[in-house]
Amino acid sequence: MKAFLLLTLTGLVALDTVSGQAPVSGAPIYVPQNNFPWKNKFPTPLSVPEIKPEWIKLVDNSTVPQAPVNVKGPDGSLLVPPPGSNDTYCHWSFYQCLKPTDIASCPKGDWAPTYDDGPSPFSAKLYDYLKENNIKATFFVIGGQVIQYPDLLKRLYNEGHEIGVHTWSHQLLTSQTNEQIIAELKWTELAVKQVIGVSPKLMRPPYGDIDDRVRDIVKQLGFIPVIWNHDTFDWKLASAATDAATIETSVKEWAANATSATVGGISLEHDISEAGVEIAIKALPVLKSAYNLKLVSECGHMSHSDIYKEQTSQLPTSSSRVSPNAGPSSDAMDSLMFMRTGMMLATIALLVMLFL
Repeated sequence: MKAFLLLTLTGLVALDTVSGQAPVSGAPIYVPQNNFPWKNKFPTPLSVPEIKPEWIKLVDNSTVPQAPVNVKGPDGSLLVPPPGSNDTYCHWSFYQCLKPTDIASCPKGDWAPTYDDGPSPFSAKLYDYLKENNIKATFFVIGGQVIQYPDLLKRLYNEGHEIGVHTWSHQLLTSQTNEQIIAELKWTELAVKQVIGVSPKLMRPPYGDIDDRVRDIVKQLGFIPVIWNHDTFDWKLASAATDAATIETSVKEWAANATSATVGGISLEHDISEAGVEIAIKALPVLKSAYNLKLVSECGHMSHSDIYKEQTSQLPTSSSRVSPNAGPSSDAMDSLMFMRTGMMLATIALLVMLFL
């Protein structure tokens, strides 16, 4: 019996590593457990990755704004600035500050649905709905998820959806050093390019956490930051801090305000959980009834063929080009934390049974 439990425990620990329980080091030691022909090893999923030496020279640190590296509190969130502090570096998390280079909303009458943190085993149901209803959307993917589910990413690309980078470990970027930020973006870009053959230009900072230091690094690496102005708060479903009915009410209110709103919307949703996907599928027809559904590239005055660093004529084409409009929004978190907690509790339970 103990031998069986030990074997089960070993499997759970391995699965926990794949789904996000990361070691301290993010060196490329992880070999994805699938049949995709990867060209190299990667950092462990959701670990803070180490920078490749050749990537250091991609950013001229002498020109990067000297914004301080923000400090996180015991709960992992950023320490809030003292009252009366000045927003010297256009920090979105604390001051909702946006720059003209940030894509944060669509023009009046338009709406871009976006989905973060995938791909995941739950994503395919959302992909099916989008395909059946001829809807294109924008997905911001995590590097560790890409190397676990390359076939899902390939499907997204082949079906004409837009793919953006959402970092490797989903950290608050203003709390990371310049080199860590570079590693977060470049490792994810590398994984995406090995799957679909092109490198995304769009990126979304986890939690929307960005300031001028991060913006400059992002720009030097050839990325364009994308925020949002409508949060479904679907990431709260896992902790029961919200429910499906509350989110559905919010979506209906957004649709009802379409005529009076001065700008359109970019909504933050996630395809990392079954509950999140169900919410997304219910929200889409409501939004479509009130807005013209668009891709983020259209809201950012870009052609769809220009959202990747490598130009290709094989990409699906978008319709009209439009200008971005900035608007404040709320912060967001990630339901992956709850997945990792569940795996850890299962591991602890097996340990107790093993040694009783």
